[in-house]
Formats: sequence, C-alpha cells, structure tokens
Amino acid sequence: MSNKVEITGGDKMDEEIMADFSQRFNEMRLRSHLVDCTFKVNGGDKLYNCHKLILAAASPVFEAMFYGALAEKQTVKIADIRPCVFERMLDFIYVGTVDFDAIANIEETLELYYCAQKYMIDSLHKQCVNYFGNNIKPNNVLKILDIAYSMNLEDIIFSCLCVLKHFLSSGMSLSNIILESSHHLSKSCVDLILEDNYEVKDNIICMIRAWCITECEQNRLEMCSDSLKTVLQDIELPDKLKDTIVDCSFTSFQPITTGDKYSWTPIQRIHYKAVRPLIIGDEMSFEASLTCNRFIVLKSLSANTRLTPQLLSLDLQRRDTYTENVTVEICSKFNNKVETIYQEQHLICDVPFNTSMEVKLEHQIVLFPDIAYLVRIKWGPESLGYEYPRSILSSYGKSKNFRVNFSENIYLETDGSILNGIVCDLYK
Repeated sequence: MSNKVEITGGDKMDEEIMADFSQRFNEMRLRSHLVDCTFKVNGGDKLYNCHKLILAAASPVFEAMFYGALAEKQTVKIADIRPCVFERMLDFIYVGTVDFDAIANIEETLELYYCAQKYMIDSLHKQCVNYFGNNIKPNNVLKILDIAYSMNLEDIIFSCLCVLKHFLSSGMSLSNIILESSHHLSKSCVDLILEDNYEVKDNIICMIRAWCITECEQNRLEMCSDSLKTVLQDIELPDKLKDTIVDCSFTSFQPITTGDKYSWTPIQRIHYKAVRPLIIGDEMSFEASLTCNRFIVLKSLSANTRLTPQLLSLDLQRRDTYTENVTVEICSKFNNKVETIYQEQHLICDVPFNTSMEVKLEHQIVLFPDIAYLVRIKWGPESLGYEYPRSILSSYGKSKNFRVNFSENIYLETDGSILNGIVCDLYK
C-alpha cells in the first residue's frame, strides 16, 4: 500500500515539474529569451520567435525544417494559417493544453486541427478529434462539415457524416438551421451529403429546399420554380427527384424517433375589436391565408365556436355544448399554381358555445417558408342559420423562433376573421 502511495505522489510531482518547465519555456518564448527561429504568419506584421529544439520535439515536420538536409536558415513564412491559430498551436507545443472554450468560433477550431494535421502533432490532433466528437450538434454539424470538406480534414468529415446520417435517419431535417445560419453551405457539400444519404425522404427534401432558398437569396434570385431549377442544376440528383423538390409545396410529418419531442406552440393573433358575425347561409365557408418564415409542423387550427342561438328549443336550452361538423381544406399557392394538400371532414363533439375550438388535423403536415397556404373551413346544410363571431385580428402571430402571417380572403367581402391562430412547432 505504501509503495502505491509513493508512486502516485511521484507521478503527481513529475506532472507538476513538467508543467512548471513548460510554463518556463513558454515564458521564455513570450520574452524572446534564447530563441533561435522566427516565423512570419499569413503576411502579418508580428514575428513569432521560438526555440527550434522544442518545436522539433513536438513535430517531425519542424524537426525536418530545422535539422534536416534542407534546414531553414532565415525567417519561416507561413501563408495558410491565421496568426491567432498559429499562436494557439505554439501555446499547445509549449504548455501541452488547449482551452477550447476560449476559441472564438468553429473555423478557428478547425484551423487548429489543420495545424495538427499539417505539422503531425499527434497529441493536438487527438485532442481536436475528441473535442469535435463531443461537440457536433444539430445546430453546427452542417457548418463543421462544409468547412472541414473545403479544408480536406478527413477525420472531421467522417465524424460529421456519421452524426448527420444519424440525425437524418431519426427524422430530423435541419432545414430551419440552414435558414438561420450565417454560414451558407457550398454545392459540393450538399452533393457530399446526398451521396452519403442516397435514400431521399421527406425530411431531406425539406433540407434541400431550405438550401435552395438560401442559394436563391445569395444569388438574388426570385423564389420561383425557374430559380429552384437553376440552383439545383449542378447538384448530383436524378432529374425526377429534382422535379419533386421544385414542385413540392409541403411534406408529411414523421415524428422524430429519438427522445427529442415536439413542444407544440399556440400561435395566437391579437384581438382588436368584434365585427358582424359570420352567418351560415349567407356564407357557407370561411377563407384565410397564412405564410411562415420557417419550416413548421402544423398540428391544428384555432377557430371561434358558434354564438349561443337566440331561439332555442327546450332540449337545446339544457345544453352548453354542441357538435361541430366542418370540412377543413388547406391549399398551397406557388407560381400561380393552387394544390390541395389537405382535405378532411372533422366531427367535433361537446364544443362549448361562445369560445374557441382546436381543430386537430388528421395528419400533421410540414409547411414551407416560401409558400403561401390557403385555409378554408366549410359548413354543410345542417349548420344553416348558426352564427360565428368574427373579429378584427392582428395580421401575424409569433413565438420566440418563428412568425406566422395571416390574411383574410378579400374576395368574400368580409370583415374580420374566425381564425384565431394555429398550433405548430418548428420542424427540427
């Protein structure tokens, strides 16, 4: 037992001594004390003075550079690394640790990995790979993959593709992340993703459609079928699938198979004032259009219920609820083309008078941010004479992450709306 304690204590002492020496060497570098080599990085004005022996001990590339047959005699010029990243690499060589939390962005971390690869610093390479292995998330996997692909960082590319394949196979689309990201994916990266995920499903169609939207924005193209065809022209996909992506105005929703559940959000419009009610018979349907700025999963509609009838039979006087029977139709409008994407009859029991009801769709659908949708609620002859309250409502509703715009159908010459909002969530 005593021998084990002594060895452990010796190991700790050795680590402390090594750390102390490393710190001293780094301080000597920072003070340019006893240095014997100089670097000029990426055309910057600052010169980095170092010790050949320490660099050579950390990297076989530096060993060959300073002690090989063609050893450098003058200032070494480096053109493919930024000064801040080169300095982090020097800190690692001298001290042996990297504070990844202090690194400003993903690009800098990937560039540090590139340094480890270029100069064959195995310990730095391992730390970078471990860092990315633990920190690739849905909100950064595409950006990391794109930059790593442009820099030919094979280990990071492989890690990203494995993680991305898992995300896509579980039902994620990452479409909204593409729309929100300041980093625009390259066409070559999109090709790489599709090559590794050859079975194109609805969620991948949404991801490609999101990329098309950002590509149109980048090239200042109007969002239309011709623009979509233009940006898809060089993407390695069968023509039939390209046509599907261009003509697609919605997709069915498949719940994610992982533990990440949807948190349904009610998007409510602000009430301004009441107006003349909608009387069934004068009008047999109500129409409103909606658009959104993100890919959303539509779960249900929130609409006003009937006003309490003025003339009630003795049987109805005992009731506070009624049975609603409506047909809900949702159409997409894109390039002057109207397509019915949802049409179902809804029989809703025990609906209270003078309030609002949630009309749950029989199957949830994913709405696209570049498409306008027409929502139509229709009543049958059994509803003749009943009245539904209408109000002037705000033209939009929003949550923290997205916004939905509403407008009523002016062709019906109606004022106000019975559509109070929707229940939905971002398509993950």
